Amino acid sequence: MRPDAIWVPERPILGTAFVYRRTGMVGPQKLGKDPGEAIHICIEADGPALFSGWAGTDEGWACRDMGCPCGWEYPYDPGEPKGMRWPTPLIQITAVSEDATSNTYSALRPMIEAGPLSYRIRKTSEEFIRLPGGGRIDAVTASAKSRLGERVTFVSQGQAEQYTKANGMLGTMGVAEVQYRGLAGMGGRASWQANAWDPSEASLAQREFEHPTPDVYIQFDRPPSGLRMTVADERKRILRAVYPPDVRRENGGHVDLDAIEAEAVGIIAHDPAQAARFFGNQIVTGGGRAFDLAEWEALHRKGYVPATGCAIAIGFDGSKTGDHTALMAVELATGHMWPLGIWDPSEHGGEVPRDEVDAAVGNAFATYRVVRMYADPPYWKDELAGWQGRHGDKVVLKFETFVNRRMGFAVRAFAQAIADKALSHDGDARLARHIGNASRKPLNERDDKGAPLWVIQKETPDSSRKVDAAVASVLAWEARMDAISSGALADTSFTPLFAFR
Repeated sequence: MRPDAIWVPERPILGTAFVYRRTGMVGPQKLGKDPGEAIHICIEADGPALFSGWAGTDEGWACRDMGCPCGWEYPYDPGEPKGMRWPTPLIQITAVSEDATSNTYSALRPMIEAGPLSYRIRKTSEEFIRLPGGGRIDAVTASAKSRLGERVTFVSQGQAEQYTKANGMLGTMGVAEVQYRGLAGMGGRASWQANAWDPSEASLAQREFEHPTPDVYIQFDRPPSGLRMTVADERKRILRAVYPPDVRRENGGHVDLDAIEAEAVGIIAHDPAQAARFFGNQIVTGGGRAFDLAEWEALHRKGYVPATGCAIAIGFDGSKTGDHTALMAVELATGHMWPLGIWDPSEHGGEVPRDEVDAAVGNAFATYRVVRMYADPPYWKDELAGWQGRHGDKVVLKFETFVNRRMGFAVRAFAQAIADKALSHDGDARLARHIGNASRKPLNERDDKGAPLWVIQKETPDSSRKVDAAVASVLAWEARMDAISSGALADTSFTPLFAFR
């Protein structure tokens, strides 16, 4: 409570009496975040959730004064802040999906129905809870926004690590932003709960934590740095750090650390990053690093230079002002890879020099026998059309990296080539940085045998650690493989035919 809060009965100051207008909690799975939030909602729904002045002598709170027969009383100390109920509370339990809102809602209903609150809150259902004074508790998701824009008094936001612009939870008209504007109009407050986030997704939880304000309190108990969930002894230390003693079964709590560890080990087998976030409360990107930099550096073939006129494939990933632009080549016969150019816009007045890139493409076709070129077209559609016109649209082909399934297969083939030592490279330091920067992003798509696919991305959308040369390398390798499968090595007069994977 703010020590300078002034109580005026005719105009109560509501949420601004508190030091914090919003709270956040980042904790591992099964910690008890949803039951804890349900308790908070009970207070906001029918408890002394608002400031009503500073206590004098012989003052207190008695539930019987509000028609509740539970008999609970609380004597205030002189000078202690007193509480009062919201006249008409309007509360929203929020998450990306209905299943997620039910985690909190299913904990809330029995708290009301099986306790003293049942005398005051007599209407609960699967859809909403009716509160005294005409208030209510509703569940709101990204796909069911009909109740957004209301003058809410309290908002509970579950699984805030999933709130992004992509799913409609963030942005000017995103669910969370609309709720915060409603709370501001009513003097209400909010709380959010989250697992540790994937920093590549730019979620609400990440935004709140990385850009703190003095009136938002965040509880985030992190394990000691440097510990790994994949190492048994270190995993045990992590779990004991993020699951405090009072919640452990050994001390009468509800968390069995052996069961938690068994579940974590099962996930580590196929997605170590997920286990680190969900059970270790560690911030890691997607599936972690996409490629092993040590393995990549071991593929350096010193002194080798492909001969003029040899058959090559090219990959192109183009940007305009923010990211880099990269043009990669790979020799068909040997799998040797090298950059034809990597352009940083900050080194060229803030924008990639298009004429220089176009000249590099022309020089590649003049120096080598380019049998296939895959180019990601955004920002470079005019240049791509020009390259197709000059060199043939059966040679220069667009490869849209946002097509997840196709890109997933291409990335997997490139990663397998590294693991199998099927490729080599010239040791370019810029290329190595991009390879090392690449983070793994799991996809929902799977191959025909059910194995999960993944693509590469920056560690965060606004990261300065670029990956464009890695993307171009993937496209170059895919162009090489498709050209070889179409007979490019066997036929020196080869005319490539485009084939989707």
